[in-house]
Amino acid sequence: MGALLGCAVGDALGAPLEGRSRERIATMQGIAEDYRPYRHRKEVEFPRGQYTDDTQLTLAIVKSLLTCGQVDPADIAEEFVKLWDSNEIVGAGPVAHRAVKRLMEGVRWQDAAATDDLPLNGAAMRIAPVGLWHCGNADQLARDVELASFVTHRHPLAVDGAIAIATAVAYGATSTEIETVSFLDAVHGSVADRSPGFASRLRGLDEWLPRTETVALEALVAGEGRAKGRGFGVPALVEPTVLAALYVFLKSPDDYMVTIDRALRVGGDVDTVAAIAGAISGAHNGLDAIPANLVAGVKDSAEILDLGARLFARRFGAA
Repeated sequence: MGALLGCAVGDALGAPLEGRSRERIATMQGIAEDYRPYRHRKEVEFPRGQYTDDTQLTLAIVKSLLTCGQVDPADIAEEFVKLWDSNEIVGAGPVAHRAVKRLMEGVRWQDAAATDDLPLNGAAMRIAPVGLWHCGNADQLARDVELASFVTHRHPLAVDGAIAIATAVAYGATSTEIETVSFLDAVHGSVADRSPGFASRLRGLDEWLPRTETVALEALVAGEGRAKGRGFGVPALVEPTVLAALYVFLKSPDDYMVTIDRALRVGGDVDTVAAIAGAISGAHNGLDAIPANLVAGVKDSAEILDLGARLFARRFGAA
């Protein structure tokens, strides 16, 4: 419940800020205190507390796990198609959009995503339920993350970013204390053989934690995909997104709200950074770490709580 609400709250707080620079967000007050009006691309105005595709696709995976009792990519694909069919999807990324459109045209889930498509963060942002499902089972975690990712994302780095995040969620959910070196050893080890360069950057996060935030974030993002002259922001590419999300979590692993406030201020794709960091922090700190007004105010709050409780019961056989 903490992980799912943690994701949704971070996403909903971040949605109205998405695309703004770190410099612009720095001038704003109280961005983590309550929800703001959200207008997606100046076309549709949503009520306060609206979350985006980050949470929608996360919950779709939860629903599939509840139905199938395992990671079933064909069923996950069906859940995704429902969101597009009903026009409920909010702010879908281009890689996911292309893959789901192919699914809607009758292409098999195995063939819908292209390996040469962009390494965006769409698999990593929705993967928390698989980390929860396989907490304590690292061997099966990576394979099931692959299956859940392949529905829309087949670029190797997009998948490896999702494996790293699922591992972080699993670690957070099963640890009473976050010890930075041990945490990073686990995350690094999950992709070390698959993506040595990315894994090395993950392992090196501890070197940036003592540094000034702006200096650290600029180094972690390293100019990837940024438009010059528009200020600093994390792009929707998977590597900088994962690095930024893990960085803001490790800066305050025992304080959900400090993590979320920091995530919202990174600039760029802040709803995704906050959704991912929020899921990890929520998994570790639990539902009680999230302020009651934010829990109550996020869209579909009661349903998300119910899904979290049912997911736990389905996985662990609780009454």
